[in-house]
Amino acid sequence: MSLTLASPAALWLFLLVPLVWLGARAARTRFNSRQRLVQTLVRSLLLAAIALALARPVVSTSTSRQSVVYLVDVSHSVASRAIGEAADTIDAVNGALRPAHSRTVAFARSAVPLGNTAALRTLAGETGADHEIDRTGTDLETALLAARAELAPEHVPHIVLFSDGQPTAGDDRGALARLADAGIPVSVDPLAGRVIGDTWIESMSVPPRIGARTPFAAVVHVGSHRDVAATIELRSAGASLISRVVELRAGVTPVTLEAVVASPGTHLVEGVLTVPDDAMAANNTLVSDTWADAPARVLYVEGALESAKYLSGALTAAGFDVAVRPPAGVPATRDGFEPWDVVILSDVERQALPEGAMDALAEWVEAEGGGLLVAGGERVFGDRGYRHTPLERIVPVTFERRDEPDVALVIVLDRSWSMAGASMELTKTAAVAAVDVLGDEQLVGILTFNDKFDWDVPIRNVGEHRAAIREKIAAIGPGGHTLIYPAIEQAYVALRTAKARARHVILLSDGRSYPGDYEGLVRRMADARITLSTVAVGPSADPDLLRDLAEWGNGRAYVVADATAVPEIFVKEAKNAATPAFDEKAIAPVLRAPAFLNGVDLARLPPLGGRTATVLKEGALELLATDEDDPLLAFWPVGLGRTAMFTSDVKDRWAADWVRWPGYGPFFASIVRALQRQRTPPVSLEVAAGPIRGATRAVSIAVEAREPDGQYRNLSNPTVRVQAGSSVPVPAATRQVAPGRYEATLVTSATQPVTVTVENAAPGGVTSRTLAPDPAAEYRFGGGDEARLRAMAAASGGTWRPSASDLEAAAASSRPRRHLLSPALSMLALLLWGADLALRRVRIFETRAADQSSRAPVAPYDPQSP
Repeated sequence: MSLTLASPAALWLFLLVPLVWLGARAARTRFNSRQRLVQTLVRSLLLAAIALALARPVVSTSTSRQSVVYLVDVSHSVASRAIGEAADTIDAVNGALRPAHSRTVAFARSAVPLGNTAALRTLAGETGADHEIDRTGTDLETALLAARAELAPEHVPHIVLFSDGQPTAGDDRGALARLADAGIPVSVDPLAGRVIGDTWIESMSVPPRIGARTPFAAVVHVGSHRDVAATIELRSAGASLISRVVELRAGVTPVTLEAVVASPGTHLVEGVLTVPDDAMAANNTLVSDTWADAPARVLYVEGALESAKYLSGALTAAGFDVAVRPPAGVPATRDGFEPWDVVILSDVERQALPEGAMDALAEWVEAEGGGLLVAGGERVFGDRGYRHTPLERIVPVTFERRDEPDVALVIVLDRSWSMAGASMELTKTAAVAAVDVLGDEQLVGILTFNDKFDWDVPIRNVGEHRAAIREKIAAIGPGGHTLIYPAIEQAYVALRTAKARARHVILLSDGRSYPGDYEGLVRRMADARITLSTVAVGPSADPDLLRDLAEWGNGRAYVVADATAVPEIFVKEAKNAATPAFDEKAIAPVLRAPAFLNGVDLARLPPLGGRTATVLKEGALELLATDEDDPLLAFWPVGLGRTAMFTSDVKDRWAADWVRWPGYGPFFASIVRALQRQRTPPVSLEVAAGPIRGATRAVSIAVEAREPDGQYRNLSNPTVRVQAGSSVPVPAATRQVAPGRYEATLVTSATQPVTVTVENAAPGGVTSRTLAPDPAAEYRFGGGDEARLRAMAAASGGTWRPSASDLEAAAASSRPRRHLLSPALSMLALLLWGADLALRRVRIFETRAADQSSRAPVAPYDPQSP
């Protein structure tokens, strides 16, 4: 036992007790001293009783008497057999435990105390709606609070819950938290669900935010009491999005459906289940809300427009708004990129871009958060590529080779009579300069021709033969007519078997040749990955033929008026040959990290036919690489934006197998989505539904507003309109709670769709959401939610599947019993007050004679009397 004071400050009144005694001594009274003492004691006790009553003393004792409330779920989702078994369990536990107090409460949407378990068994056999309990829902909050109200005071409390743990209304977590704070444990005994041979939609998961015209995945969990074939369909606005026939097994089967909505805005996606011989139709539909953003806009710049159809078609099918432009159509200012979310540069030659376009693109990515994908090709490397440019600065790779490749270079020189003089000497000087550029381990050959051909320098290593090669070149002299075809053919034959990574031919001529099948020969060279560049010198050359040769040979064509420019051209070509822009060979992609490549079959990546030579930057994320550890796909955040480099091409040259691969579209769509510009929406609406109570529920609304520059918009207090079903929309004012954030809470219908819309909202953000009710929630017979029930028992200190011994052990801990003494002390004070009044009227401790003498008149004072 213990004593506590709720208001100990009242004890300061005891300081008045000495004043009572001092007043009694100073008072003039006709009572005798003993009565005055009694009066003083009574008044002191009265003051002490008042002080103690005001201090509110509480005496605490302990009790082990137990009060148990059995809370039984009788909703339609619980099997009748399980309710009867719960009644048997209650009788058994009560018989073994014999608590001082017990009650049984049945609940569903409402809760009703029952007289005994016989009433519970009667209820288990009722299936109609004639009982006072509304069995069309499950409200655990109402049930738990009703059980608490039935607990006897000053007893050790315990609630035993029998349920399947599938609430359709109320805030069971909040109610459980209040019980735990009050020290009331809730033990749980799970009940089996109803089995009627039905098939239903248990739940449906739709992404809360999707893209218009972009495929999204909805997961429909279908429950069934039997093995059956069913049709699952997704609908929106009455139109079918997708339909599929699936084979279901008893239990819950997840089914993933990929669908597309055509227009941006809010959408109600309805899952519809069709099953033959179904026991109940009400639970065959379920509605979920989603918001569709406008399609991302992609600017696709392709160096070979005839091949743009592959990637543009794949991205359009994936839901992107794609505009294809030639290199000349790239904006030259940062503002020109504003309409786009992602820019793709595919095999675009640097010189083909407008002046200032690269600087503008780099600024847009870094400062505006744009996305950039650069795809490889033969045009993006070397003197025509992006080495040491603003573009190279922002992409995840550098346009150089990781290694020093092997190269075999054949220089084919025209030595006909027309080359005599300065042209011949400058050509020989150019050949020597080209040889000097090559490394010692690289291969070179010098082939000269007129109407015949000669190998002045057969193909060999440059290193130890460098001096001899110079001498051979110096000895070349003019003579004869011009015949180009045999010389090119000899260069092809020699290079075809050369062991080198890059094989290149430089052809120089100043005259016209006899006809031949030049195209067929050079295309065979290209198929063998031998490239050909040409130099036309002087007015007598055949520039058209030499230009065609270079085009067929995937090389470069030069036309010069005099031979003074030849040495520079030869040096450039030798350097390019020594460091080739690309590798054309079979490449098996190697996965380094899946990252954002969602929905792509990465285990079956097709081979590629080549790649642009690059080196990965430090800190870049490498997703794909070659089997020689060169980058294939790399990702890099830069400034506010993101960039990616796919070093192979995206068309039917190196990626010929990829454009036929089913994963081609998802692969590049995943990359573009990862790069997509993250625009700050002017308005973003969030709607959260609170627990259902009766036919209503609270709805929390939050609006985030921003200025066009992304700054928070303050003091605007946007108005939202709330419409329940087909009723008239009702305006609701919001209040600012944080920078740019406005909130409102209101109570609305829980039985109709509720649409919340931001008034006068600028386009580009989430401006409308819809909460869809689930009238058939009680009839989704998915079985008990064991995880929820176990968590309830653990959180409140209860036990799982309690036995009588478990409840008896809980009772052994005892419960405090408090007794408030203030009423008794107040009554004592009243009695003492009455006693004090009586002592003022009645004399005690005196005889009657003494009393009469005390009342005799007193003679007047005589000053002369002795």
